Amino acid sequence: MSAAFFHTRRLPSQLMLLLLAALLSGCNALPFRPRLPEIPFLQARGESEAAARPLQVFLPEEGQVTEALRSHISSWADSKELPLDLSTSSAYSQELASRLSAEDPPDLVVVSAFLFSDLADQGLLAPAEEGFLNPNGYPPRLAAAFTWPDQQAASQRYCLPREVRTLALVYDSAGLAEKGFAPPTTWDSLREVAVGQTDLERNRFGFIEAPDLSRWLPFLYGAGGTVTDESGAMAIESPASAAAIDWYIQIFRDNFAGHAGESNNEWAGEVLAKGKGALAVEGNWIVPYFETEFPDYRYAVAPLPSGPAVSNTSVAFTSCYAVPAGSTRKDDAFDLAAFLTSPEVVASLPNDGGWMPALNELRNDWTKSYPSLAPFADAVPTAKVWQLPPGFDTFLTTFNRGMVQLFAANIEAADFFAELQDLGETLLQTDAEPNETPDPTQTSGP
Repeated sequence: MSAAFFHTRRLPSQLMLLLLAALLSGCNALPFRPRLPEIPFLQARGESEAAARPLQVFLPEEGQVTEALRSHISSWADSKELPLDLSTSSAYSQELASRLSAEDPPDLVVVSAFLFSDLADQGLLAPAEEGFLNPNGYPPRLAAAFTWPDQQAASQRYCLPREVRTLALVYDSAGLAEKGFAPPTTWDSLREVAVGQTDLERNRFGFIEAPDLSRWLPFLYGAGGTVTDESGAMAIESPASAAAIDWYIQIFRDNFAGHAGESNNEWAGEVLAKGKGALAVEGNWIVPYFETEFPDYRYAVAPLPSGPAVSNTSVAFTSCYAVPAGSTRKDDAFDLAAFLTSPEVVASLPNDGGWMPALNELRNDWTKSYPSLAPFADAVPTAKVWQLPPGFDTFLTTFNRGMVQLFAANIEAADFFAELQDLGETLLQTDAEPNETPDPTQTSGP
């Protein structure tokens, strides 16, 4: 390899602007997937029931899964002779907060683990009655993600996880085989393979990175670090963070790692499928994406490489069926949530490999159906849920913006983590200050 490959690289100003624009447009880590238009559904009833307020269900538009859920929910409501109003949205995340704080909120919604802590902290969600939702059969970390307060023994359970996705190492199987490389299992071997797969004449980088906290977290965990410790205190400023960021940034500056923007692509999956990259840390949402957009692309999945702490802990993305605090039909809504998370319903939903059931027994069956995707399922028991403390949107934005500056060598890592530590401590202190939370039993909404 030419020595020219080893010079220190600084991002061109145009690329920096492109990356910053992408970050500022939103922090959704998942790639865009086509959605069906919103289709409101109203179950017709007789005149005596028409005056009754229907059970209002608001769901994200998820194609065939949503249509299957619509059928299940309709049958459930018919069996109980309940009027039903089911609506979906392709812009679900943007609409959810306003729907929850409205005078007449829905009775059942889907809440991601990332949003849960903020919504529960604001009193916008209703906890389930003690013992109503049984967490047995779920990975403990997934089930715990939907309890609040999360740092107290008396925390309440709000809902149960409905599905899960994890991060693993996705790679160009044909490209690695051609050069005689096995999937890397450590940071050292990941760098070795990235070096061997880099071809700058073809604008191909061995490893495709992203200036995104969720994609960097496996490296932090692999070094033995964490954002907050077990007591809930900030722990981002640490030797583990320094080791993780040094590896992540150095491989980029040495020209063996690149970003989607450098090849005019939107995300790492697209870069790999177009032959412009060999390895990336991505989730199992790549499965339907490759099947639809690049059906001829040959790829494989491996466990995340281990870091110096001999750990390859993944990140888990999950959600649940939650009941808004302002619902006037809480009993019915919790009954429906329990029904929708039952093994019978979850097992009946269409599955293209892009998501896994949260229940252990169903996830084992999923692995048998998709043996080549086993690393995603195997990562679930030890994965840490993609969830930050309440009010940490500013922290996430600051981290992602700062990562762009680190790639450009405009700031020092030590200063970066000192700023994040201070910011996190301030946000935790602000959230801990007493604030008045509306009593949902006294009003129709929070």
